[in-house]
Amino acid sequence: MPDESMSDAIREAYATAPSDEVVVHTLELRHPSFVDDDGNPDSIWVTTQNDDIVATIEATAPVKGGQDVTFRHFAFKFQLAGIAPGQTPTLQLSIDGVDRRIVENLDLAVTQPTKIVMCYRPYLASDLSEPQMDPPATYTLSDVKVDALTVTAQARDGIDLNGAFPRKVYTAAEFPALIGQ
Repeated sequence: MPDESMSDAIREAYATAPSDEVVVHTLELRHPSFVDDDGNPDSIWVTTQNDDIVATIEATAPVKGGQDVTFRHFAFKFQLAGIAPGQTPTLQLSIDGVDRRIVENLDLAVTQPTKIVMCYRPYLASDLSEPQMDPPATYTLSDVKVDALTVTAQARDGIDLNGAFPRKVYTAAEFPALIGQ
């Protein structure tokens, strides 16, 4: 069953892997203590692209809904850990090369009882006008650790275990264009 939260365009990009279309991965880290320079609610916006990008987030987003935001370039990765019998599955997050603003915001947030929320939004490089997943995948972070250059965290809730991650597994048998001619 296809993941109905993903747009047809990104499902096509994943299925056919066209060389002229790039999936842009972004993360939002959200916490009530995160504010912009004017004291308005804000989030930490990051992307794995080589440069910062400006993209529009979905209108229903709790912070800056429907607005253009700047996703700043930081190397990040997240992955589901293996599921061992009797253990809760965990998503592992790592963001490298973080700056002082991110470190200060996360240092403050981890001292408060409200959890940090991570939101994953994929975009297509050809269309930054909206995320290609609605609603975007959202997780509550725990075990957040911040040092001078790296942020690591885990998420134990918000993980849907009723299928693969990402939900659709693209195989060469079903999508022969993946292996080329």
